[in-house]
Amino acid sequence: MDVNKYRRTLSVMALSNLVLLMGVFEFSWDPHLVLLFYWFEAGVAVTREAAQSLFAALPPSKEYRPTGTRAPFPLKILADVRGGFRPARWLPPVYPQNVPYTLLTLIPLVAFWPFGGLMLTGVVTPVVETFVLPVSAALGVLAILVSQLFKLVDWFQSGEYETVSATGGVSKTHLALLFILAFVAPFVVGVVEAAGVTRVELGLVLVGSKVVYDVLELRNPGFVQSAMFIDKTAGEESTVEVPDGEPVAAFHTDQRAEFTTSVFVGVLSSFLGPTLFFVLLGGLTGMLVGSNLFGTPHGPAIGVVAGAAVVVAVRVLAQLAVGWIVGGHLVYRVYPDAVVAHNTLTSEAQWSIPREDISDVTIGDGFLASRLPDWFGTVRLDRYNGESHKIAYLTDVDAVAQLLDA
Repeated sequence: MDVNKYRRTLSVMALSNLVLLMGVFEFSWDPHLVLLFYWFEAGVAVTREAAQSLFAALPPSKEYRPTGTRAPFPLKILADVRGGFRPARWLPPVYPQNVPYTLLTLIPLVAFWPFGGLMLTGVVTPVVETFVLPVSAALGVLAILVSQLFKLVDWFQSGEYETVSATGGVSKTHLALLFILAFVAPFVVGVVEAAGVTRVELGLVLVGSKVVYDVLELRNPGFVQSAMFIDKTAGEESTVEVPDGEPVAAFHTDQRAEFTTSVFVGVLSSFLGPTLFFVLLGGLTGMLVGSNLFGTPHGPAIGVVAGAAVVVAVRVLAQLAVGWIVGGHLVYRVYPDAVVAHNTLTSEAQWSIPREDISDVTIGDGFLASRLPDWFGTVRLDRYNGESHKIAYLTDVDAVAQLLDA
C-alpha cells in the first residue's frame, strides 16, 4: 500500500467530514440539507469516474464490446475508433472507443439523479418541505468538489489509466445507494424528527454514517464502486497493417458533408431511437420545473418544450462530436498495394485493404446521391471475401475510382 497516498486520502476525507460537522453545529444545517449534500456527492463521484474511464488506455475484451453483448450501446460506432488524442498537453490521451462505455455510466445518472434532487428539495414530494439553500451551503459544495477533484488528480498521478479498460455501467450497489438517499432517507428522517429527535442529534447520526462509509471505502477501495472499469476486463487490440513508404494519393473527407449529416442524424435519432425516452423524460422534468417557476397555465407547456429541446440539442451536439471524431479527420491514403483510412485526430489507421483484394469499385449514384451536392460523393470498395468499405464524403469521387481501377 502507498502510505503517502493513504495519508493524503485520509486527510481529505477527514476535512470533508469536518466541514459537514461544522455545518451542523455552526450553521444549523438541516438533516435534509445534509442528505442533499450526500446526494450531490454521489452524483459527482459517478461523473468523476465516468470522466476517468475516457482515459482508460486498454481496449475492453470481446465480451464487453458492443458486438459481444446485448446491452444497447449509445454511439457504439465510436467503439471501433482506434487510437486516442490529447485534449491538453498536461493530460493523457482520451480514447474515443471508451465513449460508449462512459455513456452507459452517465445515462442512468441523468435519468435518475435529477429526480432525486427534486425529491430531496421538496419540489415534487410532500415528504420534505421546500427550502432555500443557505449561503453557507456553498461551503459544503466546495468541500465535496475539492474531495472529488483530489481523487481525480490522484488517479492521474498514479498512472492507473494505463492498466484498465472502460466497460461502463453504474453498479447496482451504487444505484441502490442513490435510491436510498433520494427516496428512503427523507421518509426515515421525517419519522425520526416527528418522534422528537433534535436537529443536531440527527445531523450527528448522518455525519457519523458518512464517516463509516468513508472508512469502509478507504479500507476496501471500490466496495461501492460507481463506474466499473478494471484490468480484468481488458482485451487485446488488433493491428492494422500500413504499407511502408509514401502514398501515391490522399483524399480528405469534406467537413460540410460531415456536419450536415451529423445534424440530420442527431435530430432524426432523437425521435426514432432510444433517445425518444430521454426526450419524453426531459419534457416531463421541464413540465415539473416550469409549473414551479411560471405557474399555470403556461408554465407546464413552456417547461415541456424547453426540456425536450434541451435533450434534442444535446443529442445533436453528441452526433456532431461523433462525426468530428469518426469522419471529420479521415484521410484515405492510396498506396501502390493498399488503401488505408487514416484518422489524423487519433494518428491511427482505422482500416486497410490490400488493393489485390478489391473485387469492385462503385461510385454512389442512387436517387438521393444525384440530388445532393458533389461533396456528398461516396465510393464503395467490395472485397473478394464479401466484406465492403465505404469511402465517404469526397468531392472528386471519379478521381478515386479511376485511381483504384488503374
